Amino acid sequence: MAETLKKLRSAKGAIKVGERVGRGISSGSGKTSGRGHRGQKCRSGYSRQPWREGGQTPLYRRLPKRQTNTRVNRKEFSEVNLADLQVFADNGITDIDVITLVEHGKFKTISKWGVKVLGNGEITTAITVRAERFSAAAKEAIEKAGGKALITVIDEEEAA
Repeated sequence: MAETLKKLRSAKGAIKVGERVGRGISSGSGKTSGRGHRGQKCRSGYSRQPWREGGQTPLYRRLPKRQTNTRVNRKEFSEVNLADLQVFADNGITDIDVITLVEHGKFKTISKWGVKVLGNGEITTAITVRAERFSAAAKEAIEKAGGKALITVIDEEEAA
């Protein structure tokens, strides 16, 4: 193991040696050392602040104000797909609700706004699904298979 660690080397071109400036005219970067002639930028100790733009109106004032905290009132749902519901149907469970999903380990906890059923996958068995939201494709697929998509209402004051 130790022998192989000794042989480790960086990839070719990964380590770049910095250019030594101020080593005479023939080096190509002597005398002014690539800083040009005179002015603040050629002096030692100069450091530029990237947000400064001289007298120009700065970027943060040119851009419009934007809402920054848009996540506050967003309704978040725990998502379940049709393919997941088909697994329940294959196991003989035809009446599916939030409690069933938690009991069978689909979710550890449910989002405060409940469950949304999405249309990813296929469903072939007639099942009854109770959830807070359904995508249009999911609702259509459940009803096409002969099942029911029932919307349960969460009291918004309780959820918030």
